[in-house]
Amino acid sequence: MSKIKVILIEDHDLTRVGIRTALEQRGEVEFLGEAVNAKQGLALIEEKKPDVAIVDIGLPDMDGIELTSQLKQMQQENEALQAVKILILTLQDSEEYVLAAFAAGADSYCMKDISFDLLLEALRVTKEG
Repeated sequence: MSKIKVILIEDHDLTRVGIRTALEQRGEVEFLGEAVNAKQGLALIEEKKPDVAIVDIGLPDMDGIELTSQLKQMQQENEALQAVKILILTLQDSEEYVLAAFAAGADSYCMKDISFDLLLEALRVTKEG
């Protein structure tokens, strides 16, 4: 089984470091990089072309829903980006946020209190579509 290539877009340092550290310890994940805001995140996606981008919904320059929408537009113009999937990771569990994320084109949606084993499973499922 090939490794899941992942980038992380998260503005909170402790959350980002914790997720990155946990993912780097998993043999089936290849961690490609991280960004602290949406602008950096979109540039990183374009450069690294991960299988899955884990995106925080509450980024400082634009929310993860808008980032997802912009990525979907980029994918229409750039065939090399079409395989990139978005996993929204958030503390927001309201139906409004969930529906907005999927309407923008997110491939999956997880709460930040998820266990690392379940996050890994979510990455697998997200990559597979």
